[in-house]
Amino acid sequence: MGRRMRGAAATAGLWLLALGSLLALWGRLLPPRTALPASRPPEDRTPRRPAGGGGPESAPRSPQAPFRARDPRGASLKTFRTLLTLAAGADGPPRRPPGERRRRVPDGRPRPEEPAVVHGGVFWSRGLEEQVPRGFSEAQAAAWLQAARGARVVALERGGCGRSSNRLARFADGTRACVRYGINPEQIQGEALSYYLACLLGLQRHVPPLALSRVEARGAQWAQVQEELRAAHWTEGSVVSLTSWLPNLTDVVVPAPWRSEDGQLRPLRAAGGELANRSREELVDLVQWTDLILFDYLTANFDRLVSNLFSLQWDPRVMQRATSNLHRGPGGALVFLDNEAGLVHGYRVAGMWDKYNEPLLQSVCVFRERTARRVLELHRGQDAAARLLRLYQHHEPRFPELAELAHPHAQLLQRRLDFLAKHILHCKAKYGRRPGT
Repeated sequence: MGRRMRGAAATAGLWLLALGSLLALWGRLLPPRTALPASRPPEDRTPRRPAGGGGPESAPRSPQAPFRARDPRGASLKTFRTLLTLAAGADGPPRRPPGERRRRVPDGRPRPEEPAVVHGGVFWSRGLEEQVPRGFSEAQAAAWLQAARGARVVALERGGCGRSSNRLARFADGTRACVRYGINPEQIQGEALSYYLACLLGLQRHVPPLALSRVEARGAQWAQVQEELRAAHWTEGSVVSLTSWLPNLTDVVVPAPWRSEDGQLRPLRAAGGELANRSREELVDLVQWTDLILFDYLTANFDRLVSNLFSLQWDPRVMQRATSNLHRGPGGALVFLDNEAGLVHGYRVAGMWDKYNEPLLQSVCVFRERTARRVLELHRGQDAAARLLRLYQHHEPRFPELAELAHPHAQLLQRRLDFLAKHILHCKAKYGRRPGT
């Protein structure tokens, strides 16, 4: 009996030894198991980069090809996640370079140092400029001018065009135009020259296209409105301006973050943090405001923001009210209206208003790059008045009927361009940054 039990035990041991050897051999034939990290994201989400987004992607632990879990159809889940990552990055912002800290930025409020706001320290970014509403295109302006010069006026109405001496004209085809009648010819001359200076600076998108016309009782353009002309008390043979009439214009107030509690304007520059926490809409408006300030300085226009600054001495809330002769068009672009105070009459009284105009200009140290480039070009050429005259002559058939810019005023235009160019270069020297800094 004892012998049989020992034999059975020996036989069982042999069987166990054989089974163990078989299991060991089977284990070698199976592929090695790879443990998945505990923080692995769900299969239906794009993998996230490490917190902070500063360091490079984690390198594989082994130079061998990583283990790929497969779904029942044999598709690689890791490959699918990679495709999701690429698809998400295609429409989103570019990845930050390694080592750059990720900053929390509220939606729609970019930081001033980001490329989306300013580049080079003093120029609005191209991305921001592209969001500025287009206003009047060159093609639209050319088509309107051609039509307006030959259009028959069938009605003249009061209101809607500024001063009581102006009229709203309706043409035979139903379109409308503001007809401005100057108290003296230099107002119409100044408005026409201001329009062509805007064209020279690339700012014509903000200024309604303008054509000149002579009021003649027997002329084809005015023949149907003789009674209205007599009621307006316009002098026969007067030169008036026709500008495109825009419906649904709205008032514009100086952006709230730009003005202080006492109504004064804060400096506008990228380096001092004045652009921080601004909404995208505010920034797009400020791009247009900086163009307006440069334009009004060059034309010595005192009948817009400068008149508000003048009124601060007795009306501390004036900056919270609508800005004179500035409106927003239906598409959102700022429209610079009633520029008849510019260049001629404005130059005649520049000494009175430059104590407001110059500090206003010097408070701005961020510009639209295209506008700054035009200013610097006119500064280097020292021929601004000659170029303005050529443009005026080429596009306005009635140019000879109004005197050209007088020589002292031509010199003043060049001096103001030189002053503005010096200011832009000063801002570049003080706040500018080289690429990559």
